[in-house]
Amino acid sequence: MAPSARIKIKNLYGLPKAHTPVTAALLETVCDFFRRHQGRVLGLTGAGVSVPSGIPDYRGAHGTYRVHGEYTPILHHELVTQHASRQRYWARSFFGIRPAFRAEPNGIHRAFAELEAIQYLHGLITQNVDGLHLQAGSRNVLELHGTLKRVQCLGCGSLESRDEFQRRLERLNPQWAEFWRQMVRSGEEPQRRPDGDVDLPPNLQYGSFKYPQCPHCHGHYMPTVVFFGGNVADAVRSRSYRMVDESAALLVCGTSLATFSAYRLVRHAREQGKEVVIVNYGETRGDGDATLKLETAAEDVLPPVAAKLRS
Repeated sequence: MAPSARIKIKNLYGLPKAHTPVTAALLETVCDFFRRHQGRVLGLTGAGVSVPSGIPDYRGAHGTYRVHGEYTPILHHELVTQHASRQRYWARSFFGIRPAFRAEPNGIHRAFAELEAIQYLHGLITQNVDGLHLQAGSRNVLELHGTLKRVQCLGCGSLESRDEFQRRLERLNPQWAEFWRQMVRSGEEPQRRPDGDVDLPPNLQYGSFKYPQCPHCHGHYMPTVVFFGGNVADAVRSRSYRMVDESAALLVCGTSLATFSAYRLVRHAREQGKEVVIVNYGETRGDGDATLKLETAAEDVLPPVAAKLRS
């Protein structure tokens, strides 16, 4: 079994040194930002907006990369080429995906949907793969890094829902399925990660885990998400730039902008002279590009702003 490649997680930006008080004046400032741009604000969100839904983030104060310094993510080329890496991924996802799918949209997701419905927001680009923005009712959403809701065959490209794929995993691994049921009954579900991954219980080894192949071409599946070492599809990248081009301003929430696929959109907006507001409790890669940085949690800002603009 080939060992998983070790990579050092970079871009753990600094934790907040101060907190921006959320006052009536601050909320009015954000409302004025939306009014000023007359429905042409584009949202850009990251893992931080799903933390109130119970999905951990990556680089926050309690994020996966900060708390678990030795955590090794699956790399794209490993999943594509290595049987052992596919076993490791699907075994860990087998336990992690069900709790991830039970997550519900929170006030931030609902606020973004409301802002779009009342025509203060014209679209949303999210780095998240949990589908919660769509579940909350947002319509013009670009999932920059894909979605965990589907899997795709690497051979013929056929798609399958992750729910159906999970049922096939359970049929192939009945002992693992029974262990999961025991964990649920005991309330001892493993700690999740943002991508539906978990650490396996110590008494289980992924070397025994079986995963299905495509019934059409016998190819291997992978989730429709961008893994470390993978690339955002050309069509998705082009659409993300068009959404920035069509906007008058950018609102960034719940992300440190560590991934270049997101940060380049901030740079693209600033190169066009557009206003960029960042709402994030902690340092971000784009702080120097922001026209306004609010050092606070998005859940304390977006819901009351949406309520004020709706009234």
